[in-house]
Amino acid sequence: MSIRPLLLFAGAGAFLWAMARWRLAVQVVMVLLVVEGAIRKWLFPGAQDLVYLAKDVILVGVYLGFMRDRARSRDRPPALPTLYSALGLGALVGVLQIFNPKLPNLLVGVFGFKAYFLYVPLLFVLPAAFRTDRELILFLRRYILLSIPVGLLAVAQFFSPTSSPLNTYARPEEAAAGTMTNGSGYVSTFGSSEYVRVTATFSYITGYGSYLVAITILVLAYLAAARWRLRRSLAAHVALGMAMLGMLMTGSRGPVLMLALLFPIYWWLAVMRGGDGGATFGRLLLGAAMLSILLVSVGSDALGAFLGRASGTTDVAGRILDQLTAGFDILPDAGPVGYGIGATHQTAAAFTQGLAPYYWLHGLGTESETGRVMLELGPLGFLLVYFVRIYLIGFALRQVFVVRTPFHRSLATACLLFFLAQLLGSVVFDVTSDMYYWFFGGLLLTAMRLDRLAVLAASRGVAAPARPLPPRPAPVPAGAAAAAHHGLRRTAGSAAGTGGHRWP
Repeated sequence: MSIRPLLLFAGAGAFLWAMARWRLAVQVVMVLLVVEGAIRKWLFPGAQDLVYLAKDVILVGVYLGFMRDRARSRDRPPALPTLYSALGLGALVGVLQIFNPKLPNLLVGVFGFKAYFLYVPLLFVLPAAFRTDRELILFLRRYILLSIPVGLLAVAQFFSPTSSPLNTYARPEEAAAGTMTNGSGYVSTFGSSEYVRVTATFSYITGYGSYLVAITILVLAYLAAARWRLRRSLAAHVALGMAMLGMLMTGSRGPVLMLALLFPIYWWLAVMRGGDGGATFGRLLLGAAMLSILLVSVGSDALGAFLGRASGTTDVAGRILDQLTAGFDILPDAGPVGYGIGATHQTAAAFTQGLAPYYWLHGLGTESETGRVMLELGPLGFLLVYFVRIYLIGFALRQVFVVRTPFHRSLATACLLFFLAQLLGSVVFDVTSDMYYWFFGGLLLTAMRLDRLAVLAASRGVAAPARPLPPRPAPVPAGAAAAAHHGLRRTAGSAAGTGGHRWP
């Protein structure tokens, strides 16, 4: 009996559940993003397309549940007319591009629109999903802990042979240089080395690399809020070590280089700006030393394989420069309106079976996302996409200096770092980066909202509320009010520091 009908039935149930429990469902989606590849590779290899779409189906249910409840909520997103206008105009351009006559069919355009815009509503959903610091801290802590078993699986893959069932991708691909067959597909290796380039629970190396960047930035924010104290944040140190080890085992040089470039910004904004910046920096150096010893002693094979691959790299500067110039180089070929949204997307071939792959591009193509966006949307769409990315960088930087509490400031710094990392990244064409990008956007607005509540509560001499304050408090007898005020004044300091909850 085929498993597909059962999965379709389960998907319908998950959709209805997500509408009813949308706050919990959005957390489930973020976990599903991490384990989806494992489900596709090992549990349901015959229904990989359905599993791939599962998180999107649940997210649509989340959006519908959010919109249903929004009318009863007094919360409104911050006034950001420039950002909302750019997103709205970009969505309008995307809808029109679905009907671009150069596309082979409408399905290519529809799935192209999904790649650009399906996850954008996370901007508005996350601030409503996490109503208190306690809810947000609990989720982030559990999400960071999840990275430890994911990293352990990557270690098992690295030391397993290429023929191991652990080392497989979600679907077979054509063999290329530096790959070895495992009987059911092809596994990338470190050149001629016997070690595989790991994917952990993800379908491909790219997705795992994007996850490692996101989780590393979240862990760094966690440790910054904890002022890098080892006590009560040991698990976070372990998670950071597993993420560093995972980066070496993927063999991807981009994430390592990007985090190295971002570290000075993290050091300045998240470590040294606190009242005890010097002491925090000292604890950071101690933690870094411990992680280095761990990587050298436990991950010497991974470090050697990574350095061997990195030493064979040529024209690194040219590849970085290509990310900056590819869009402008391909502009004459793209024309005024491009070739249609989704024209270069990897899913397009699935909707044009029986036809020559990407025949509609007439041989045009580029690996860089900047060039692919220009080729699909033309100059107007290109400017809107990258205007939003630049705007979010500037907006996040401003919030780093605006928010008042250390916890929320560390989150704003994390969002800034991720936006910088993805300015020229594969936000559109890598689903993992795509979802994390808008997750961090929603996380930034969440930090702003919770910081505002914490500061307001501190100014009033009360603890931060678990829910938005009612429009009109019920009258309280004068004596009781005085006693309550006297007792609650003592909590104002903690509310100002962490929004009423200890971190981590």
